[in-house]
Amino acid sequence: MSATAGILNGTKLRLWDLDTSSPVPTVTELTDRTSLAMIAGTQVPARSLPCSALPETLPFPDIPPLVQDHPRTLTRGEEVTMAGFIAENPKFDGILCLPSETSTLWAHVSAEEIVSMRRFLTGTMVGAVFGTPGLGEAEAFTDTLSDCMSRPENVALRLSTLKTELDLGALPLPEATSRATAALIGAEMAATRAYWLGQPVALIGADPLRAPYRAALDSQFVPVTEAEGDAMTLTGFRLARERRTA
Repeated sequence: MSATAGILNGTKLRLWDLDTSSPVPTVTELTDRTSLAMIAGTQVPARSLPCSALPETLPFPDIPPLVQDHPRTLTRGEEVTMAGFIAENPKFDGILCLPSETSTLWAHVSAEEIVSMRRFLTGTMVGAVFGTPGLGEAEAFTDTLSDCMSRPENVALRLSTLKTELDLGALPLPEATSRATAALIGAEMAATRAYWLGQPVALIGADPLRAPYRAALDSQFVPVTEAEGDAMTLTGFRLARERRTA
């Protein structure tokens, strides 16, 4: 069996070597997927919540995503990453937060099952105007976050103001990006208050993407655990390989 597994994102594949000690994936164009031991992110029938992140057996190389009806939410490879984290932290009951450059998935985990999910297009919205989400000056970030948590209806206005300040040269791009990130995470935090309030949260992803969420959660005194996303994905794929039956 091949020792390579991948997550498909459009026409791009992020590939992990399951037999290496390095969790860093390579990125390539989709060519011959039949050479892969496993692949996630394909359009195969999804598994409905609540359920484990991975099925107990995998008769096919395609790893099924997870789906929720209300609000309608679908994983795009995060099921592998969450499976890896749960395998390494089987006693964790709480909230997983998985930020990426395009979106952020929040998931409630209990008894090693994914109970519910919420996805926010924060990365896409920040990226459309400002760039990759990031963390700048701490006080300005926290002030913007707090304001948009309290008044999420003002987020679009706040983003427009930041764009105007950027156009006028009154604010450098990195700082405008940071404050835009804070505004949208503030809206996320308001919408997910029932998730993180009184719950431990595990941040899973690349460090630059975790940083603004870490600052946001710290400002609300939420206990945070952090894990590198690529490493958790590699662990999840290795677990999936153990469950392959063909």
